[in-house]
Amino acid sequence: MPSEFVAARKKPPPELFAAGRKKPPPPPPGMAFVPSEFAAIGRKRQAAPVEIRQVWAHNVEEEFRIIRNAIDHFPYVSMDTEFPGVIHRPTKHPALLTATDRYDLLRRNVDALHLIQVGITLAASPTAPPALAFEINLSDFDQRVHRHATESVQLLADHGLDLAAHRRHGVRASALAPLLMSSGLVCSHGAVKWVTFHSAYDFAYLVKLLMGRKLPKSMPEFLNLVRVFFGDEVYDVKHMMQHCGGELYGGLERVAAALQVKRAAGRCHQAASDSLLTWDVFRRMRELFFLKHKHGVEAYQGVLFGLELDMDLDMANNKTASLVAR
Repeated sequence: MPSEFVAARKKPPPELFAAGRKKPPPPPPGMAFVPSEFAAIGRKRQAAPVEIRQVWAHNVEEEFRIIRNAIDHFPYVSMDTEFPGVIHRPTKHPALLTATDRYDLLRRNVDALHLIQVGITLAASPTAPPALAFEINLSDFDQRVHRHATESVQLLADHGLDLAAHRRHGVRASALAPLLMSSGLVCSHGAVKWVTFHSAYDFAYLVKLLMGRKLPKSMPEFLNLVRVFFGDEVYDVKHMMQHCGGELYGGLERVAAALQVKRAAGRCHQAASDSLLTWDVFRRMRELFFLKHKHGVEAYQGVLFGLELDMDLDMANNKTASLVAR
């Protein structure tokens, strides 16, 4: 989710994934799609825009089967979320907030609110175009009874989110958590690399969902949980922008326009569409600013914009391990 907390391709072969058509026989138990089938996606990726696959309660199991079978071939994941804004505001000017202050504000908001949508885009390598995109629609949020920022929820509705459909047909967070845990997306021991834009809130909502409880009070504990679930290779484009010679600033839309990157599919303030745009912005930034950098983009991994921490996180490891084990 970009800094404005106001709301917070290539088409796969139709014979593999086309919605509403007769599906081919499934592979034998325990066997994933063979690499050649995913190679076909790569060969045809210049032919048509990537499809955003809508994930609801009725097809969530099938869509996560696709993710499980795809993740080995497309281990680069761009992620975005949508949530109902923020209800707790800082009591002092944002420029005066420390990283700890910002985390405390984040924690209070995330603990009080509900996730609405998760978008993920899969790609084969840092230079590859997006191969698959999924928009997971959750059912837990009900604006009639749950706290939210009115202007944020209205913005989401104005950009096409049908919150009544989410309530009726969406995936419950309690059902999504185990699917994420078994998907290969999280706890991958470094196999999966994550690309995001101003993602402290995005990761906070996912950590809360995966843990099934409120966020830890300590920022070091939270950052270690991000490492536990998502690994060390997490890239926040908003943080990386600070190392582009002052040429890039603002939110995702502004940065994309400055880089002449067009939105591949969907609309802004929809999670999958924003995850696609984030991926293409990351690729373009990497090409323009980091290929000749001494350490490449890897020098900026593991840092979430706004929660930059210059202290040793080892002191939190024991607490984090015990928290995960509970």
